[in-house]
Amino acid sequence: MRHEHCKKLFDFWRSRCREDTLPDLAAFFLEPSLNFKARGVVILREAGDIFYDYCGDEVLKVLGPDILGKSMTSVYSEKFKALQLESVGICFDQRVGVDRYSRFWFGHRHKDVEWLLLPAWDDVGNRTVLVGMSATFVAPDALDALAAGSDLIERIIAQDYLSPGRDVDLGSFSRTSWAVLEAMGAEITVNGATAVRSKVAIGGEAAYAARKTATASILAVTDLDAFTVHAGKLACLYKFRQVESLEDARTILEKDRVDVMLVSERIEGGLGLDLIRDVQNRGGDTGCVLMLEPRDGATDTAVQTERGLVYCLVKPVGDFALRKAIDDAARFIAKKQKKRFYGEDFGR
Repeated sequence: MRHEHCKKLFDFWRSRCREDTLPDLAAFFLEPSLNFKARGVVILREAGDIFYDYCGDEVLKVLGPDILGKSMTSVYSEKFKALQLESVGICFDQRVGVDRYSRFWFGHRHKDVEWLLLPAWDDVGNRTVLVGMSATFVAPDALDALAAGSDLIERIIAQDYLSPGRDVDLGSFSRTSWAVLEAMGAEITVNGATAVRSKVAIGGEAAYAARKTATASILAVTDLDAFTVHAGKLACLYKFRQVESLEDARTILEKDRVDVMLVSERIEGGLGLDLIRDVQNRGGDTGCVLMLEPRDGATDTAVQTERGLVYCLVKPVGDFALRKAIDDAARFIAKKQKKRFYGEDFGR
């Protein structure tokens, strides 16, 4: 669990849990430290579907004011609806929680989101509901809105089922959903421990669409003319953008989530190292590839510091070396993201 809002909600939920008794739904609205009326959601299940029964004002700004009473899957493309129903259905069936860390595409930028759903008891409806909260790691933007119907809406990075002291049965995940999660590179865990996955996964269109969500976002900061050939090839393989100046790059990095930044040693407005220091000082999840000018004794290498890892390539840069550095940097960042979500001991 990464975000303070989610940690507060989970701690409050645990403090109200009793043996075989779930917390009362009303308690979440009455607890001032949660600000649940603004940030919270209440989800219920009827006739095999899952609906938003309540959304706070901050949530409605993103999902839209007409989301109430609609299926939770309405904001997802058809290919991913079954996965969402199965993921949340486990929480209703087994009265457990789920903490998910994802990257969303909002049409104009990527945004990392953590959302938490926990079971509670609704006395009025005499039923189990899920109370939840979502939290982001960047400042809000008026343009943020889910692009419904897009195959690139959400990439699940990590999904942890929460059932203190109990096991969770993930057998209700279909083989197609396991294939989708695999294609996204999602880490699925129960109380932080790696879950047993289906050994026979069926892919198809949904898994292909999921693989697209896991495509790394690349920002190249280099001379446009000198990078034309590489740019054309990278645009076919990744989510690719290119700028020339230090200022333009900083503007993008301030608002958007970039998986890997490619930067020349000298760029308009400064040095590539200045930009790399900016990225690493912010502690963001961005891998860095520095393209060095040729000099005697210079060789391709990876430089590990306490702030991060920088892949250094000496010009002229070959296609294979560049793609390998990008892929290695993206894997390094994915591992770093999961460690932040679960804790530094994860994966050791």
